[in-house]
Amino acid sequence: MEKILFISDAVTMSRECLDFSCYLGNLTHSKVTGIFLENQELELRSSEDIQEIAVCAPVPGVSLDVQKQLYRDENISLFKNICEANGVNCDIHKNLGMPVAEVLKESRYADLLVVDAATSFSWRPESSPTAFVKEILEKSECPVIIAPSNFDGIDEVIFTFNGSSSSMFAMKQFAHLFPALRHSKVTVLSVTETANQIKGDRARLEEWLSVHFENAKLIVLEDTNVSGRLMEYLLCKENVFIVMGAYGRSLLSKVVFQNPADPVVKLVTQPIFISHH
Repeated sequence: MEKILFISDAVTMSRECLDFSCYLGNLTHSKVTGIFLENQELELRSSEDIQEIAVCAPVPGVSLDVQKQLYRDENISLFKNICEANGVNCDIHKNLGMPVAEVLKESRYADLLVVDAATSFSWRPESSPTAFVKEILEKSECPVIIAPSNFDGIDEVIFTFNGSSSSMFAMKQFAHLFPALRHSKVTVLSVTETANQIKGDRARLEEWLSVHFENAKLIVLEDTNVSGRLMEYLLCKENVFIVMGAYGRSLLSKVVFQNPADPVVKLVTQPIFISHH
């Protein structure tokens, strides 16, 4: 991996997300490119709203556009300083169009992007993950990591596996992007309905694991409530890196079945890697 995107609202930057991006940059010897998004086409937030979320003190007597530029410049300076302090090579892109469109365009030419689940450009209060983040998860052309709220290292990698091509693709993408984690403890977690067998080819899955990871095991859990059992297992874990596939699905499947990644992204505070075809 060579290029990691750090996604940020230009007026408010998540220090936790940046710290984790720098950790990944060091882990993979990659450049971290800061994508500072400033919605100039359709900014619906008031000056008061922006001042409330900005990490910098407001400057009285200036227009909203000037105020946003001052916040952006302060955050970019802080971004450079933090990357330099962490020994991470960095670059900066100032994107002035519609935030989702700008991120999707950038994702086509990146290996990975990192975003805070609370990132929002809405004038209305939103829960995490926000509508902006959900759209990025569904449409990104590179894998996405939801940054953790707190980070104390990685003791274990957990692959969530349901037998689908998407879950296997996410595992392969992760192994390719993070060869430095091949020595880590790895758990492949498959939750099935009671009395049902694990989906997919178990023998070939275990063979693939043995080639890519030195300390891997497969855990199969049975429950009548697959989503609930998955959440119960993950919520008990600390210092783990969770890997999931296929966030975006067809409209029909979203109406009939809840996306299993939704509650995980909403409630789990560990880093989450999501990739799909």
